[in-house]
Amino acid sequence: MGVSNFTDLLFWQRGREWSKVIFELTERQRFASDRRLVAQINDSSESVFANVAEGFGRGTQGEFVTFLGYSIGSLNETQSHMCAAYDRRYITKEEFDKLFQEGTEIRKMTVAFIRSMVKPKSGVKHLRKQVSWTDEVWERYERITGKPRPEMFQTKPVNPR
Repeated sequence: MGVSNFTDLLFWQRGREWSKVIFELTERQRFASDRRLVAQINDSSESVFANVAEGFGRGTQGEFVTFLGYSIGSLNETQSHMCAAYDRRYITKEEFDKLFQEGTEIRKMTVAFIRSMVKPKSGVKHLRKQVSWTDEVWERYERITGKPRPEMFQTKPVNPR
C-alpha cells in the first residue's frame, strides 16, 4: 500500500516529534535567553519535517529526493546547534545524547527511503547526472573561448587512424 500523504511517513512523524521536544527545551529560562540560538535551532528542526512535506507535494520523485536532501541538511544543522546548546550548558548530557541519537535515527530512515526511491525502475527519472569538476571547467572553457579543449585533455579516447 502506497503513501497517500506526507503525514503517513514515519520519518516525517518522528521529525515533527523531535522538533517539538527541541522547542520545549528552548523554552527553559537560560536557553530562552539565547534568542539567536533558539531561533536557529527551532527553525532548522522544523525545516527537517517541513522539507519532507514540501518535497512530497512537488509532484515528481526527483524533486522529492532533492527536498529529502534538504531535510537531511537541516537535520545536520539542528544537531550542530544542539552541540552549541550542550556546550553552553542549556541541555544536559543525557538530553543531548537522546536528541542527537534520535536525529541520527531520523537521518537513517530518510536515507533508506531515498535509496529505495533511486533504485533502478523506481521511477526517479530526473536526477541530475553529476559532471566532474574537470569536465565542467573544460565545458566552460569551450563555451567561453569557442575553442575545443586541447587533445591531450580529452576525456574520451581519441580514435587512432
